[in-house]
Amino acid sequence: MRNPSQARNETIRRDPDRVLGHVLLAVLVVLIFAGAAARVHDLGYPGELTWDEHHFVENARNLLGGRSDWNDHPPLGKLLIASGMLVAGDDSTGWRLAPLVMGLALIVLAYLLASHAFRSLWAGLLAAAFIAADGFTLAYSKTALLDGMLATTMVAAALFAWRARSSTGVVIAGAFVGLSMSIKFSGAVMLIPLMLVVLFRFGVEAKSVGLVLAGMLAAGATYVTQFMVGLTLANDPNGLLDIARKTTELVQHHLALTDWKHPQTSRWYTWFVPLKRLTLHYAREGNTVRALLPSGHPVLWWGVNLTLLWTIVDAVRRKPWRRTEHGEHARAEATPRYYLWMLWFLPLLPWILSNRDSYLYHYLPSYVFGLVLFAGVVSTFERKKALAFAVLVAAVFAFCAPVWSKIPFSADSLLYALFFPGRG
Repeated sequence: MRNPSQARNETIRRDPDRVLGHVLLAVLVVLIFAGAAARVHDLGYPGELTWDEHHFVENARNLLGGRSDWNDHPPLGKLLIASGMLVAGDDSTGWRLAPLVMGLALIVLAYLLASHAFRSLWAGLLAAAFIAADGFTLAYSKTALLDGMLATTMVAAALFAWRARSSTGVVIAGAFVGLSMSIKFSGAVMLIPLMLVVLFRFGVEAKSVGLVLAGMLAAGATYVTQFMVGLTLANDPNGLLDIARKTTELVQHHLALTDWKHPQTSRWYTWFVPLKRLTLHYAREGNTVRALLPSGHPVLWWGVNLTLLWTIVDAVRRKPWRRTEHGEHARAEATPRYYLWMLWFLPLLPWILSNRDSYLYHYLPSYVFGLVLFAGVVSTFERKKALAFAVLVAAVFAFCAPVWSKIPFSADSLLYALFFPGRG
């Protein structure tokens, strides 16, 4: 009679993929929880405003105090920061609470978008782990800035657009588009995938036109509502004409920002090789350094770049636009990849089509969609290769996490030499 140990060993030999799957699951879960823990870690440090936090925290205070908002973005981002201040107090933890919550929500939304788009639990888990372990997304979850929150609402809009099967789904997706453009005007590009998904799913007919209009109205109503709330709190005129006038002024202001004088400005086509790296916080006391550097995970960053290029090459090879049986099959199989590639591309459009000053952080929403696309590709790897890749991602994350999350590290370390070679 075989003992339990012998039976277990035979099962492992018969089904090695099952064992590898369990190990891969464990690695991904650890990555997700480690990324979440790094976001929560010492959220209130430093106790003063850093980088551009003053633009948004001071105007959150203005809204709470009944004073006008002088920042050049719609009110929602500052309303979210103000909500965190109401919950946790007007201190460094309160300032960053809303970005933290939105950053944690982004991990969940990435899981849902990837798992639904690729119809794969593994794609969802990989997407969640990639978002959790990436320095770009991690850093913007720990600072009172708008771009991380913008990425979260854009992913939510993309998710609900993909899942929309009725007018209710389209309206919900439209509302999230409205939330995106209520944080930054660039969020309006999410109207494009919403319209295309409706037309793709329901065909070009009267019903589709009605659904598109419903989604656009939901986006517009959401935008107007949040702007009205902001103006009301600021004790400013808050009618529809006032919102239209204020919106026009802000848009014109942004379009006029074309001097490119700030040393950190960079053109959109340089973001794929990010030479102008931003530092949201840097402090050194003796031999101890604490930093918040929003740089992408190097393995994931280049994986995203290669995946974006491969998606184009694969589309040219498959020719899914052909009206043939082969073209129909190729299009159906690759539609999630094309959808996510489009979602990566669309947030770049405002910077491609205008001469407005731009910075590396404007790439964050695109990069998030690129990570979800990359996760879908990795989910098709053989289990052994997917596990090896996940372990590599985890190892690099363990090494680089301090510079992405304000964890103290030594100025004598290799980490310091790699990320801050020019600092004394």
